[in-house]
Amino acid sequence: MAKWIDACSESEFPAHGKTCMEVAGIALVLCKIDGTYFAAANICPHAGMPLGDGDMNGPVITCPYHGYAYHMKTGCNIDDPHDMPLIRFPVRCADGRIEVELPT
Repeated sequence: MAKWIDACSESEFPAHGKTCMEVAGIALVLCKIDGTYFAAANICPHAGMPLGDGDMNGPVITCPYHGYAYHMKTGCNIDDPHDMPLIRFPVRCADGRIEVELPT
């Protein structure tokens, strides 16, 4: 079962790029791509390092530790689509607040 959890205000979110935060005990990378928000666990599936420390280039976030790149919209590894994907979570906006659907 999952529950929508308040993450932050849209006004607090950077105009471009990403931010890292903890919501209900889960470390997340939250980004805005073409006006839509996406959330993933702040863990690189390759080696468990903090993915949010990496750079964003459009919809792609690159792990700063080993260079693995992931598409935030799909969660897929750019170099090997059959490799482990990101753990992603649904995001919605309600009354100016960004909410993430997290397991309970």
